Amino acid sequence: MKREVLLCVLLAAAPLPALAQATAPAPLAGRLLITGSSTMAPMVAELGKRFRSQHPGVVITVEAGGSGRGVADALAGKADIGMASRELNPQEKALFAIPIARDGVAFVVHKDNPVRGLTKAQALAVFTGRIANWEALGGSAARIEVVTRTSGHGSLDIVSSYFGIAPEAIKAAYAMGDSAEVQRLVAANRNAIAFLSAGATDDAMQKGLPFKPLALDGKTPGSGSIRDGTWPLSRPLNLLTRRVPAGAAKAFIEFALSPAAREVILKYDFVPYLN
Repeated sequence: MKREVLLCVLLAAAPLPALAQATAPAPLAGRLLITGSSTMAPMVAELGKRFRSQHPGVVITVEAGGSGRGVADALAGKADIGMASRELNPQEKALFAIPIARDGVAFVVHKDNPVRGLTKAQALAVFTGRIANWEALGGSAARIEVVTRTSGHGSLDIVSSYFGIAPEAIKAAYAMGDSAEVQRLVAANRNAIAFLSAGATDDAMQKGLPFKPLALDGKTPGSGSIRDGTWPLSRPLNLLTRRVPAGAAKAFIEFALSPAAREVILKYDFVPYLN
């Protein structure tokens, strides 16, 4: 049985208080440290605030740093819950992975870039340096400035896997950390191209940042294409634990999977996993 399925069974089978029990269960209290994916961090932080409104005795700290950090911290017991915006690899299967939403990765450029879309072959040629000028793609006569992500970020794993190349094969002018850094760079650089969470891209555009996602082989990234499986660069957004969660960790994960979390997940343009 897959660990995700086993965990759901274990959570569902957790004993409930007897109906005749006179005293209410003690209120939740303690601290939760949640670390990892920069894509997930803003959403999880907001989920934490809403969870605390119901359980004020629980203090939740959310720290980004990439999916690699979330995996490593959960495995080492440095974090109560890790965040990973990708599938786990075979060496990481000791962890329980609980998907709470779906997301996609989009290739983004400045909104004034006349290029509207790429084929997979063109995108691969851009990110490996074989196409180095926008003019070759129907754009302006300007050098393409590729932005990649630093090691440990889930989006880098998704893109390199999609292209069938090692992350080091990407020929980039910039290697950036968290998503907000990438957004600022692309918004300020008309010749840049980067890859970002599709949800984060939609959210940033709604806030007025001047960039846009490119179509890929005629398909457009977004919640609809991620939900129906037609967008090729999609991924689960996982919460990770080293053991079957208990106490405040269990309660928070149950909250993240509940209808109460749906509004927050949709706010960040992700697709609720249980849709």
